[in-house]
Amino acid sequence: MSGSIRNKTGLSAAILLILFVVINFAVSYRLIANAGSKYQASIASAALDFAEMSIDADKAKESYITRAPSDDYDSVRSKLAAYQDSNSDIIARISLVSFSNSAGSYIYDSAGESLCAKLEYDSYTSSIKAELINGRNSIDHTENGRLTSFRPLRTVDDNLCGFLIVELQKPYESAHYKHLITVYSVLLGLSLLFTFIMLFHLNRRIFRPLRKITASTEYLSGDDSATAGMDASVIFDTKRNDEIGRLSSALQKVFFDMNSGAEHLSQAIYDANHDGMTQHLNKRCYHSMEENFRSCESICVIYFDVNNLKLMNDTLGHESGDYVIKRAADYIRQFLSEGYFCFRMGGDEFLLVMTECSLRNADRIMEKLDKDSPYILSKDKDSVKCSLSYGCAFAKGEYSYEALLSEAEENMYAKKAELKNRLQMPER
Repeated sequence: MSGSIRNKTGLSAAILLILFVVINFAVSYRLIANAGSKYQASIASAALDFAEMSIDADKAKESYITRAPSDDYDSVRSKLAAYQDSNSDIIARISLVSFSNSAGSYIYDSAGESLCAKLEYDSYTSSIKAELINGRNSIDHTENGRLTSFRPLRTVDDNLCGFLIVELQKPYESAHYKHLITVYSVLLGLSLLFTFIMLFHLNRRIFRPLRKITASTEYLSGDDSATAGMDASVIFDTKRNDEIGRLSSALQKVFFDMNSGAEHLSQAIYDANHDGMTQHLNKRCYHSMEENFRSCESICVIYFDVNNLKLMNDTLGHESGDYVIKRAADYIRQFLSEGYFCFRMGGDEFLLVMTECSLRNADRIMEKLDKDSPYILSKDKDSVKCSLSYGCAFAKGEYSYEALLSEAEENMYAKKAELKNRLQMPER
């Protein structure tokens, strides 16, 4: 089962990877294309501004009419040619053209066309011929990624001299394919890394536990070699609070039942780990869990002790003493929740261990204990009064578990001394 799921997950991850890379490539290309368009527009605008400042429209029109260059004609043409040469990697041509119904005529041209040289209409300029003849609006035209900008140049008396035309070189982004490939490669590498991390996590959290569970089910079907040398606690991860954890718990129970062949194995396990009188966990169970308590990120332990239990047993009998112990156990039970464990460590001693406990929760429990203190466990009519002493210790990060227990025990004995004075208990 896990092999099939793993293959399907790998295929899905591969498809997602391809989609991720394609989408990122498209986004990257679009961003570069947009940046290129804005860059081309700014270059064309700057070139038009330069040409407009360099050309005297009235003198240019006079040169066109007379077919004879004016005094500054050659100077202006040289400026335009020099500007185009200094930006030849971006600008292909700067021209001033006068358009008529039949064709256009060059007035200035940085590419070397002479005064009044003919410029035939192409498919695009034919479509905007009226605009070119009237000359009221600027026009931008992009073909195959190359931008051509038209700006009308008018004389002082608002007559049209002609159109300033700036033609740019090949598309801006084509000169940056190397950068695009670099970005693409980085995105591909990040995608592969992301997919690897995802598959690694899925293998650790899902596929590996499923393989172990599959091995256990093969064992249950009669293949003894499937789980040879494997302990149930290794095969099943019952600490997980998800479907695999619940499946592990269910299969673990079946595993134990079939291994023992006993119909009531679960009850036997419960009895082996719980105190018969109080139904709290017993000292044996505590020792089996003690090592786990040493490696918690945060932990709180509370020692409980019943005061005057021996005097109660000696004076009123063990039945009254048992009543007191059950009362103490029921009182402590209210503090239990997920990750919290209560153990009966001896006749009158209880230990509450709260794993992954926050300081706030520990303070809340201590506030409840202090509020209820002295908590009387014996009956009102009893001549001997039994109360509950307690001592708390909290640790987070690195800590010594033995030192933590000693601190809690010392705090418990301090509370016991306080209650003895407060309730005037005998020294027994």
